[in-house]
Amino acid sequence: MPLQNLLGAALTIAQHATSLPISPVLSELLTFHPGWITRSVTTHDPAGGNDDGFRAGVAVEGEFRVLFHARGEGRITRIWITAPRKELEKDGQELWIEVDGQTAFRGDPRDFFEGRGPYRAPLVLGVDASSGAYTSYVPFAYSREAKVRYRGVPLYHQITYREGPGSAAGPDAEALSRFLREDWTEHPPAFGPGATLGPGATRILATGPTTISRLFVELPAARLGDLRVRIGDQPAVPASFFFGLAGKREAIDEGWVTFRSALHAAWRMGVVGRVASRLPIPLGEGEAFTIEAASEDPIEDIKVAADFAEARPGVRLAAQYRDQEAPGRETTMNLFQSDEPLQFVGLVENLDEGLRGDRRYLEGDEMIRTDGMRYPVQHGTGTEDYYNGGWYFLGAHANPLSGQLRFLVTDPEDEWKHAKFEHSLYRLHVPDPIVSRSGMRFGFEVGPTGAYTPLRVRSLGLAYVFSGIRAIGEQVARVRSPRLRTSAVDAEREAPVRTFPVRERRGVTKILLRCPSEDARAVLLVRTYAQTRGPQEARVRLDGKDVGGFFESQQNPARALAEDALWIELPPGTCAAGKESALEIDGTDSPEQFSESSYRLQYFTGSGLPTLSQGQNVKILDTGALPEGRFYVNDHSLIELADGRWLLTGIFHEEPYQGLDERAFVHALADGPGPARWYEASSPSFTIAPQRFTLKAQADEPWIWAPHLARDHDGSVVMMYHVGARDMDRTRFRIARSTDGRRFTRSGGTLFEDFCVARDPMLVRFAELWVVYYTRCASKDLRLSGVAYRTSLDLTTWSEPNMALTLGPETIRHDSGHTESPFVFERNGWFYLTVTSYPTAWDATFVYRSRTPFSFPSEPIARLSAHAAEWIAEGGHFNTGRLFFTHAGSGQGGVFLQELFGL
Repeated sequence: MPLQNLLGAALTIAQHATSLPISPVLSELLTFHPGWITRSVTTHDPAGGNDDGFRAGVAVEGEFRVLFHARGEGRITRIWITAPRKELEKDGQELWIEVDGQTAFRGDPRDFFEGRGPYRAPLVLGVDASSGAYTSYVPFAYSREAKVRYRGVPLYHQITYREGPGSAAGPDAEALSRFLREDWTEHPPAFGPGATLGPGATRILATGPTTISRLFVELPAARLGDLRVRIGDQPAVPASFFFGLAGKREAIDEGWVTFRSALHAAWRMGVVGRVASRLPIPLGEGEAFTIEAASEDPIEDIKVAADFAEARPGVRLAAQYRDQEAPGRETTMNLFQSDEPLQFVGLVENLDEGLRGDRRYLEGDEMIRTDGMRYPVQHGTGTEDYYNGGWYFLGAHANPLSGQLRFLVTDPEDEWKHAKFEHSLYRLHVPDPIVSRSGMRFGFEVGPTGAYTPLRVRSLGLAYVFSGIRAIGEQVARVRSPRLRTSAVDAEREAPVRTFPVRERRGVTKILLRCPSEDARAVLLVRTYAQTRGPQEARVRLDGKDVGGFFESQQNPARALAEDALWIELPPGTCAAGKESALEIDGTDSPEQFSESSYRLQYFTGSGLPTLSQGQNVKILDTGALPEGRFYVNDHSLIELADGRWLLTGIFHEEPYQGLDERAFVHALADGPGPARWYEASSPSFTIAPQRFTLKAQADEPWIWAPHLARDHDGSVVMMYHVGARDMDRTRFRIARSTDGRRFTRSGGTLFEDFCVARDPMLVRFAELWVVYYTRCASKDLRLSGVAYRTSLDLTTWSEPNMALTLGPETIRHDSGHTESPFVFERNGWFYLTVTSYPTAWDATFVYRSRTPFSFPSEPIARLSAHAAEWIAEGGHFNTGRLFFTHAGSGQGGVFLQELFGL
C-alpha cells in the first residue's frame, strides 16, 4: 500500500500500518446481487392501522400455523417472534422449519432461540438477550421450497428472506457465527502521533484507490459530538453515528457507552474516548476519506489508526444523515432514499424529544420500497421490533447486529409518568442486506399510524452503491379485464384508494419485449396483482426457457393491491434488431387463481460477457516416474487441512488408462498457503504421502471414481465419490469421512443411484443446505448430456434430482459424456459451472455462467484447455482472490495448475 495514499502530513497513521483483508462475510456486501428480492412476512395490521398480531395469513395445517411458505430459490435470513412472556413460556409449543422437503429444525422454540438446540448465541437470542423477543439469524437456504410452522401463540412475528436467482448463496451458520463472535477490535494497528483539528479544518485520512478495512479514532471524549467524517464528495456525517453510538451533540452523558457490535465499537477511558469500525470503506481513484471539526474550538490530540485492503472498483459506501422532526400525519418519515443500484447495510438512529411519559412513538412500522414499487417489500410491526426487541425493549443492550445502546430516562419519578426518553439504536443488515436495482425509499412511521408528534429523529443510513448496472428504460403491459377492484396498497394509513383492473385465472399471459436498446442485459418484471386469495403461483419463460417464477402465499382482502418482482437475465442477442423475444407467465398450475393487473418491465444494462484466458501449465504433482512405474491421476479434489497443509486425492492408476479398473484414490500433500505458491514453485509442490491412498475400493465396489472433498459443520473432511455398477443406469454415490485428512472411513451405505453412468460428484454448501452436482443425462428417454443436482441437510437423506444444465440434441449419449467433472463456484455475483466434454476433445472444458447455481443456460461463455478441472482461489476468496484450475488425466504424468484471467 503506497504510503502517500494513506494520510496527509498533518495527521498521520503510523508508517507501519498493517494490511488487513476484508472478512469474507463483509466481502459479500461489496458484491452486487441484482437477482435478490429481499422481503419479509410480518404480522402488520392488514388494514393499515396499529392492530398488529397473528392472523391466518398463510395457512393452518393441523395444529400448526404456517408463518412462512415460499417456493423457488431463496434463503431465510432472520426470524423474529414475540408474545407476552407467559405465552412464550407455555409448554407444548413447537417450531418446525422445513427446507426442500427436509426438516431443518423441529422442537421447542425456547430450545432453538435460547441456544439449547443446534445453534448458539449470538446467532440465536432468547427474550432477555434480544430485549423482548426471540431472534434468529440462522441462515436457511432452499433450492425449491421452504416452510416455517408454529404450534402455539407467535402473536407477532417477522420472517425476513430473499428470493430470486442466487439468493440461496451466502455464508453458512458457522461462518456467520464466527463473524458475530469474534473480537475484531483486538490488535489494532499502531496509532499515529496526536494532532490538532482546527475549527472548520479537514484532514484526509485516506485517498483511493484503496479500501479502509478497519478504522480507529482516539480523541478527547467530550469532543466526540464535534467530530464529522466525510466520504468523497458526500455531506459530512456525525462521527458518533458513523461509529454506531448515535449520540446527540449536547448529550448529558456526552454520548458514550462501551460496546462492540459486528461493525462498530467504542470505549471511554476517563477523559479519552476511542471509536472503531470495520465496515469496509471503498475509495475510488482520487476519492478521499476525511475528518472535520464542526465547532469553533479546535479538537486536540486526535489519533488515528487504520488497516487497508485491496481497492474495490465500482462500489462506494453511501452515508445519509438526517435530522428531522416527526411529520405529524399518517405517513412514513424518510430515513434513506436513493435512485441508484444499492445494498442497504445499516441504520443508526437517535430518538428524542417525545411527549413526557409517552413512548408510543415506538409503535411506528418501517416500510421499505425498492425499484419504484408502491408496495413495501418489508413492512414491519413496530420500531423496537425492527431493532429485534419487543415491548418497548427491556433496557439498554448491545448485540452484534442490533441493540439499544443508550436508553436515557430524565425525570423518572412517579413510574416514568413525566419522564423524557432518549434512545440510541442500531441494526446492521450484514446477513440480510436490502437490495435495490433502481433505488430505495426506507421510511418509518412515528407512532401507531405515523401521526405521533413531537419527536426528534436523527438517523444515519448506510448502503453500498454500485456502478456496474443501470436502468435504461421501462415497458408497461396492462391486462385487459372487465373486472375492477378498489383498494389501497398494503402500506401507510393514508395510502390512497385506487381502482384497478384484475384478471384472475389459470392461464398463460404473453408479453412481447420492447427493448429500449440492444445493450439491455436484464429485466426486472414487476407484477401488480390482487392478494385477495393465496397461494398464487406461475412459472415464467423467456422464449420458451424457464427463467423463474412468482409464488405468493400471503393474502390480504382488506388491502388487496400488491406487487412482486422477478429478475431475469437476458441472453446475448435477446434485444438484437429484428428479434421478437417474449415472456410467458404461466399460471396454469396455480393453487388459487393467478391474479394480474399489469406488468412493468424495467430494463437494465451492464457489463458484457467476460473474455477468459489461461496461463501456463505448471505441474504440481508428478506421477509420471514413480519407483513402481508410470501412474496417472484423473478426476481429483483438493482441500486445505487444519494444520495448513493441502490434501489432493483423486483416481490413481498405473498407465495406460483402464477406467473400469480404477480402484484407489491417491493421497498427496503440499504445504500452504495455497495455489499461488505452488504455481510459482520451481518443482511440484505435492508429494505422495507414505500411506499412498486415502481410500481403496472394497468388495462391493467394482470401481470408484471422482472423489470430491468438502468441510462438514464439525470441521471434519467429507469425501463423496462414485461407485461403479455393471448396470450403467444404476451407478451409486457414497461418502467417507476423516477427522484429520489422513484416514478416511466410509459412512453409511449407498446414498442414491442414478442413470447415464451418473458420476463425478461435486459438493458445495449454501447456508445449511448441501448441494451435490454430478454428471447425468436429462432422462432415460432423452439422454441429453447434463448436470444434475440434489440437496440435503445431513449428507444422508437426499432430494430427488433436478437438472442444473441440459445441453442440446447433439450431445445425446449413453453416458452424458459432454458434461463430465462439473464444478460450480461463485464470483462477483455470478455462478460459474465448468464441465469437460471429452467427445468434443479430451481437454475441452466449457464454462457456463448464471445468476443462480440451480439453472445454467446451455450456451457456454468460454472454452478452456483442461481435463477434469478443479477450481481454487488464493486465500479461499473466490470473489477477489486469484483464480486457478487444475488439469489431469491419463498420459499426463500428474496434476497441473493454471491461472485464469478475465474474471
